[in-house]
Amino acid sequence: MKNYNIEQNIESTSDNYWHHQIIKTIILITSLLHFFITSNAQSIYPQNYFQTPLDTPLYLSAPFGSLRDNHFHSGMDIRTNEKEGLPVYAVADGFVSRIKISPVGYGKAIYIDHPNGYTSVYGHLQKYEGIIADYIKKIQYQNESFDLDHFPGKVLFVKKGQVIGWSGNSGGSTGPHLHFEIRSSKNEEPLNPQLFGIHGEDFLNPVIKKIMIYNLDGNRPVILNDLTLSRNNILKNDSSSFYKDTIEVLKGTTGFGVEAYDYLTNINAECSLYGMELFVDDVKFFSYKLDRIDFVNSRCVNAHIDYEIYKRDQVRFQKCFLDDGNNIKIYNYLRNKGKYNLKDDAVHKVSINVFDLDGRSFLFSFYIKGFSDERLQVKRKPKCSNAIFYPKKNNIFKTKDLILEIPAKTLYDTLDFCFDVLKEKERVSFSSTYKIHDQFTPLNKSFSISIKPENYPEKLEEKLLVAYFVKEGNIHSVGGEYSNGYVSAKSNNFGNYFVTIDTISPTIHPLNISKDGDVKDTSGIRIKIDDDLSGISTYRATINGKWILMDYDPKNNLLFYEFDDKTIRDKKIEFSLTVTDKKNNSSTLSKEIIISNK
Repeated sequence: MKNYNIEQNIESTSDNYWHHQIIKTIILITSLLHFFITSNAQSIYPQNYFQTPLDTPLYLSAPFGSLRDNHFHSGMDIRTNEKEGLPVYAVADGFVSRIKISPVGYGKAIYIDHPNGYTSVYGHLQKYEGIIADYIKKIQYQNESFDLDHFPGKVLFVKKGQVIGWSGNSGGSTGPHLHFEIRSSKNEEPLNPQLFGIHGEDFLNPVIKKIMIYNLDGNRPVILNDLTLSRNNILKNDSSSFYKDTIEVLKGTTGFGVEAYDYLTNINAECSLYGMELFVDDVKFFSYKLDRIDFVNSRCVNAHIDYEIYKRDQVRFQKCFLDDGNNIKIYNYLRNKGKYNLKDDAVHKVSINVFDLDGRSFLFSFYIKGFSDERLQVKRKPKCSNAIFYPKKNNIFKTKDLILEIPAKTLYDTLDFCFDVLKEKERVSFSSTYKIHDQFTPLNKSFSISIKPENYPEKLEEKLLVAYFVKEGNIHSVGGEYSNGYVSAKSNNFGNYFVTIDTISPTIHPLNISKDGDVKDTSGIRIKIDDDLSGISTYRATINGKWILMDYDPKNNLLFYEFDDKTIRDKKIEFSLTVTDKKNNSSTLSKEIIISNK
């Protein structure tokens, strides 16, 4: 690849006063535009209506719209000083419209509808407060279930500033924090809370670290060049940066990807951007802003990024072009879907601007020059193609032992499908292992896979399931049922699939009950439960035959029964716990215990 010195196109800014002034003017105009756009965006949302949900400064661990595994983040994650138990306040008057408790997801969450047409959401709570807590516990005991998805109607009214719960780490949280959202009550669409004046602390600029240049003529983007920004290869002026060499790029449909981050209050904490723009020869081709996210298409984050790089290197490059099946509504400007037709030998300027919600930005430009080389056409060819699958059609692939059904809107782009039967079998498998394309192709929803089992234990069809390999030789169950000679399941990842069996019951291990039955804790009973394959399905605990409420924390494999004023103390009681996995294997612990007052 040839490199052309950028001085063929633009003199060093230190030697060219007028060029320097032009660039400064462009950046000033851009900053003003961002200011007016942001001010206008905020003006259509009520200001000063909502208070903040915590009485601490809002230091964010993740802003609205952050790029997550399989979804855009629908709220803001507010730090709680790495601890639980901070008071959480209703941000405005309203009725509790929904109470959802789950061992995964938002954990213990509460939803409040407000008279102005918006709903506030508070997730990962440690516990609820006051009459709300009493109401919830009553419903759980009526249902005999820890899990809850309840809509109270206009029963629980809360005032602005009222404590509704305490911050925690419940559900899928990976550390103590408050997940906070504002949604449209009409359509449940999450909106950026900062547009309502609930500002997270932020005083640092976003930064671009690396840029990818792709050829997009095939069914999968092909990386042609990558630019890593460093002190050795960029020129700077007061407001922008330039790559110092012109890059030679294979002619054809060209796209760009960007590794960039926003920094809020800590230069070592990389957060997702609020927005990005792409210009070619000063003509806008692409722009997005994270003002709102629709749940239905949130999984399109996998098409918004270079999924293959992410799966391989755990780095998210945001694509400045749109795949046909990417329907997330965050793109406020698209010219030719962000794709540029590089067809001549001229030098073209590419500029990428990343910015935060307050208008702080980082502008970077570089120059590309097209060239032709038939030897590089091989880069555009698929590695294999057992079939062609289309995103807008229902696709079916069959062999004598496998049926694969990929519904319309599952794929983001046309796919040259690769399939293989692997020679080696796992010792725990009861079928061949089938290579279903590769793990680097993202899917928007689930596909169906049916595999014909072989040589499985007699009369154990109901224990068969479909699984696939994950890192380091581990396997992940996707479940499924046996019917008409096949084990059928649904999955949302391509990979290496096979049939295995689960006949092993879950394990139950008391953490604070002695061999003699003494409970060595004054706060509650702690039990560790685990299952090695299909996963925990249900559990049921009783004391003297009556159901008791046990919180389930699957990330720590923990069940917890909290003592209260109704707990029987200083006398023998019968404690029983039955845990069942998703293949109906169960274990039971029954034991006489004594809960002491000491």
